[in-house]
Amino acid sequence: RKINKLKKQIEKIISYGLYPSLLTIVMLIIVLAINFGSNYKVVYAITTIFLVFTLVITETFFPLNTEWKMTRKSFWRDLRYIFIDAPTIALSKTGFGLIAIWYSENYNGYFTNSSLIISVIVFLLVFEFFQYWYHRLSHTSKGKIGRFLWRTHLAHHLPNKVYVVMHAVFNPINAFLTATIIQLPLILLGISPEAALAATLLIDLQSLVSHFNVNIKAGWLNYIFIGTETHRFHHSANINEAKNYGNTLAIWDIIFGTFYYKPNEFPEKLGMENPNEYPKSENIFEVVTLPFKK
Repeated sequence: RKINKLKKQIEKIISYGLYPSLLTIVMLIIVLAINFGSNYKVVYAITTIFLVFTLVITETFFPLNTEWKMTRKSFWRDLRYIFIDAPTIALSKTGFGLIAIWYSENYNGYFTNSSLIISVIVFLLVFEFFQYWYHRLSHTSKGKIGRFLWRTHLAHHLPNKVYVVMHAVFNPINAFLTATIIQLPLILLGISPEAALAATLLIDLQSLVSHFNVNIKAGWLNYIFIGTETHRFHHSANINEAKNYGNTLAIWDIIFGTFYYKPNEFPEKLGMENPNEYPKSENIFEVVTLPFKK
């Protein structure tokens, strides 16, 4: 009884305290990195590893739903997706990095000299606007373009469970388009390296937490950030619940009427409404080549 009572107390602390703690830690890391003139790439990498490690360990011991836990089979599937997506993302970032150097040498960005807070807010709003509509159209658009967008995106919805590492399950085409939506505003708005660090770390935090298989309670923060309680419904097999197209911010879902938040409620089933109509997520070649098939 004492052990069960202690476990419930720990679960309660995690539910209400872990997310705001991680958000605070990320903010603190950003401030310290800027003040001490740290290598931003190293800070970004170490912080991301820390977040993944913390979240994976937590959901291993305190899962919301044991049926949604990562298994050995699903881990190896995720690893294969990471293996094919990583080169796409790396090449995309390299290409955009070269474009950024050329652009900074020839043009002055609108927000190059703006304050850190203004730059981060403007970038997130712009990035989220384009990401929101790309994501929403990938689910709802009709015709040949809509079919292509859905087939490049559906790899992320084929798994019938949601956990941190599963976040990496993407078609490489989808990974490239997402990287483009992030990188172009960074370049065209001309925000500083400090603002880029802050914005990308916030995007990473929300992306990872969104797929967290733990009973997190973010309260009023759900109306600012897309996180565990809202993005989980996006993966619901019930299309009436599968809203929340934002990646980091909830504002565009709220404005365009696709915000779905039911405190203390969870999807009954995750994944596809009609899974038999699609390849299994383990059949990676079929999933990746699906956009090019009739």
